[in-house]
Amino acid sequence: MKKTFFKFSLMVFAILATIGCNKQQTAENVIFLIGDGMGLGAISQLLLYEEEPTAIEEGFVIGLSETRSANNFVTDSPAGGTALATGTRTNNGYLGVDPEGKQLTSLLKKAQAKGKKSGIVVNTVLTEATPGAFYAGVKKRAEVYKIAEQFLDSGVDLAIGSGLSAFINRPDSVDLTQKLIEKGYDVILDWPTILATDSQKYIGILPEAGVHRRNKSKDITAKGGDGAPVCIAAKMAAESDDNFNDNLDINEPEKYMPKALTKALETLSNNNGKGFFLMVESAIIDGYGHNNDSYGLLDEMQEFNETVKVVKAFAQSHPNTLLVITADHETGGVGVSYRVSPENMKDTVKVVFSTTGHTGTVVPVFALGPGAEKFDCIMKNIDIPAKISEIAGL
Repeated sequence: MKKTFFKFSLMVFAILATIGCNKQQTAENVIFLIGDGMGLGAISQLLLYEEEPTAIEEGFVIGLSETRSANNFVTDSPAGGTALATGTRTNNGYLGVDPEGKQLTSLLKKAQAKGKKSGIVVNTVLTEATPGAFYAGVKKRAEVYKIAEQFLDSGVDLAIGSGLSAFINRPDSVDLTQKLIEKGYDVILDWPTILATDSQKYIGILPEAGVHRRNKSKDITAKGGDGAPVCIAAKMAAESDDNFNDNLDINEPEKYMPKALTKALETLSNNNGKGFFLMVESAIIDGYGHNNDSYGLLDEMQEFNETVKVVKAFAQSHPNTLLVITADHETGGVGVSYRVSPENMKDTVKVVFSTTGHTGTVVPVFALGPGAEKFDCIMKNIDIPAKISEIAGL
């Protein structure tokens, strides 16, 4: 009798443990932060320069990911973004489609099918390769006008970034912002209105200068760009660049991502317990890698650290949130340079570059929240969305 009772007790314990484990693995919210071009060298530069602990140093499960595309050991951004968005490798140059050109289903679309809210926040144009991989499908990333058209059917509850020209300065003369309004979106072209809106469905399209900083030491544009708005959508008035600069201190553009994310998370959290999926791209790391600019790269990694602080704080205060941080690829072949004179240790950490292009070097993966332990390994880029889907039930 005692033996039977003991076996029964073990069986009950096993069932309860399984239930508890499954419950622990479920994530209601997902925040997927992609540092474009962010490899181990860029991370090393940040860690060595900052005297205080960075946001990525504590609380995360850490893994590594290789980043190849379907037809090359070194991926480009469209294929890299597609792998992270859909869990399928595609050819370099392809965006949101498989090597045969078939449309793929992204994490964002899967989340929407489960009734979750969804959003995109980037410090580049909304039609760029990485955000585009979550809603579009083209064989050439240069098809920005087509990508903008496909954005109309993205189904997102909110998006914040730049890139107005692709929506209004079009060869077909169609005003896509008006089409968005017809779909029920509030289309907002100035920063104060974004911060003040109580809309649950809005698209914020800001001037490029408001979403990322240009390098102070070199006259370059790190990535993306649409220029200032040159025409306005029906029923809306765009702010001029000068007025915009007054509303957001352009000398401190690092304020953009933390404020945009805080606003987005506030909006997405209001979903009656169904949760949300938020895709975030810190895009400009890639540009400084391409330009072999160590000072710009350090500045951008410091801004990335501020971005991580915001999403990490949210995830820690909302235990049902899975936060995953990684990169689509590494750019520049970044390594920390050797210092001959020890007295220079307190100077800015400089790095060396082996290329102006992308590399096939593995990139870091940081995970926090329910199911984070699944990322404690070396994985393929396509494994990351598969793990997210499993943990979030997508």
